[in-house]
Amino acid sequence: MNLILFCIVGVVSLGIVFLYHKKTKKTKDTNHKMYDKRYIAEKERKKKVQKGRLEKRKTDSIAVLQSLVYKDYEISSIIIELLHDSNDHIEINDTLDDFEINTIENRLGFALPKSYKIFLKYFGDGGEWVYANAVDSIQDFSFLKDYRKKLGNTIQLVGERDVKVDALLCLMTEDSNGGAWVWLTDEVKEDNEWSLAYYSMMHEKLFYKVENFAAWLKILVICKNEVISELDKDFTLELG
Repeated sequence: MNLILFCIVGVVSLGIVFLYHKKTKKTKDTNHKMYDKRYIAEKERKKKVQKGRLEKRKTDSIAVLQSLVYKDYEISSIIIELLHDSNDHIEINDTLDDFEINTIENRLGFALPKSYKIFLKYFGDGGEWVYANAVDSIQDFSFLKDYRKKLGNTIQLVGERDVKVDALLCLMTEDSNGGAWVWLTDEVKEDNEWSLAYYSMMHEKLFYKVENFAAWLKILVICKNEVISELDKDFTLELG
């Protein structure tokens, strides 16, 4: 009799435990679903806010770039086209004001190219994906020597000269091919409109010098692809 009673109690206990776990699991599933819904809703809300903010930025920036102050700068029309194609870009950083740019220049110890400063003020401080190119935030600036630790004192600019690594300021530290676009800051040019060149990790040299930032950005707007892929048509760099 005691054995039968014991078995009954055991079965009932197991049933209670089973029902408890089932109820707990259902509660957890419900909570997860509610969390997922809240997460998705919050994500959509942020996306909507960001879209509205970017639309306002686009409208305001285009108005300024078309004004008498900027309309004669080549970079202005290029940035306007970038802004019109805002849906083709991902995670564009906020714009910078004059104070923020001056603070960065004080940290660097020299002035940035004028065309690039217009870009910072009216497009944004780089972004994860500008068409198909990453563009670093200048607030987290780096020189090539900071990123590539085993460089010598100079790097060959193919067909021209050796460039001191100290002079190579990164527009981007690494693209999808492992290379980097850098400014040649040792050049003496009006408004510091230095040339840019592409550092190939495979060849450990600089290739494809572009006249200045506006010229580089113009190539980007035309090809809407990685600038280096557009320039390396003969596959000199054996890019993937």
